[in-house]
Amino acid sequence: MPCLSLQSVALMEFDEHGPTSPKNWRDQERDNPGINDPGMGDPGLGNPGMKGSLGDRSEQVPLPNPYAKPAQADWPQGQDGSSDAKSDVLGNPYLSGSSAFLSRRRLWTPFAMGVVALMVFFVSSLVMALAAVLVVHGTISMELLRDPEQLMSVSRSRLGLLIMVVLPQFALVTPAVIAAFLSPTPMLRRLSLVRGHWPLWAWLAAALATPLVGLASSLVVGLFMDESESLKEMSSIFRAHGASGFLIPLALMIGATPAICEEILFRGYIQTRLTAALHPVIGILIASFLFAVFHLDLVHVVAVFPMGVFLGFVSWRSGSLVPAMLGHFVNNVISVIAVVLAPEGETDVLGAPALMISLGIILAGIMGMAATMVAATMYGKPRDPEGPIELSTAPSSTVLNHV
Repeated sequence: MPCLSLQSVALMEFDEHGPTSPKNWRDQERDNPGINDPGMGDPGLGNPGMKGSLGDRSEQVPLPNPYAKPAQADWPQGQDGSSDAKSDVLGNPYLSGSSAFLSRRRLWTPFAMGVVALMVFFVSSLVMALAAVLVVHGTISMELLRDPEQLMSVSRSRLGLLIMVVLPQFALVTPAVIAAFLSPTPMLRRLSLVRGHWPLWAWLAAALATPLVGLASSLVVGLFMDESESLKEMSSIFRAHGASGFLIPLALMIGATPAICEEILFRGYIQTRLTAALHPVIGILIASFLFAVFHLDLVHVVAVFPMGVFLGFVSWRSGSLVPAMLGHFVNNVISVIAVVLAPEGETDVLGAPALMISLGIILAGIMGMAATMVAATMYGKPRDPEGPIELSTAPSSTVLNHV
């Protein structure tokens, strides 16, 4: 390409469409009559963005501006194939300022949420324990709080147990619900409380398979670790309530409350964020580890970690939190019933009369696990719950087509 001298550059004129020739356009037509004929003449330094007659300024085509913002039609399409600017709030590279700050690739939010939720849980547990003591005994004193037997009597009270177990669980999940409500993604979709792409039979299969995972991990942990004192106290409390005719309400309470609250926090909020920012396997493992650590007791932590991994896989693969919630619920209900029916001091899950329950868990679990793997293979990978949606064509009735 020939170089231009400084004099020729100085003579060049500029307008809003780019550089023009140093001569008047009509002078060029006079000096070179063939300039308007694409087959004749030499356009010389003519504007490459021009078309048609060089003397007709109305037909100029401006040169593309490399710094211009792309037109909406040229924006990258979202994962659902939509090119609507509103549908890609979380992933559009052309967004700037506060919208770009909402990127779903942030890693600190799930860990910060876990810390905040645990702090809220511990504070609320202390407050609810004091409230339960006040409700059961009618007073609060240091002597009363120092007496283990008096504190144990609070747990054996139905109302006291309800206050100490249920209310802190709802406090645990409250920060995640608030954060999901404030998220640009619809709240239920943000927490994976959606229909997903698995059929109902796959949900039931995953629910039946979950107790088998819990039973297997308990058997393995029992080979190396003895039952902790806290688990023994919990079993004693469950037996006391079961003997008083409170078995079914107790099983439903212990089954439903953690299944809803813990799943929304650890797999609905934390895991969804982690799997969007990291590899799904890494996200599931981290969320399952946090879920296990939440139980505090070392034996309980080791025993529930495999179940957390399985529930995390089910939730991620199905694209919905509901199968994991069902599995958690079924596992807890069966665990409470098995503990109450087993003789006091009996820790062998295969001992009579818990043997029949264990055999039922094994048979149903094998079929459920096989069906779960079939569903995971048949229905493929899930749609990213953090991905974009078409806001203009997804009314609330569609978004809320969940459970």
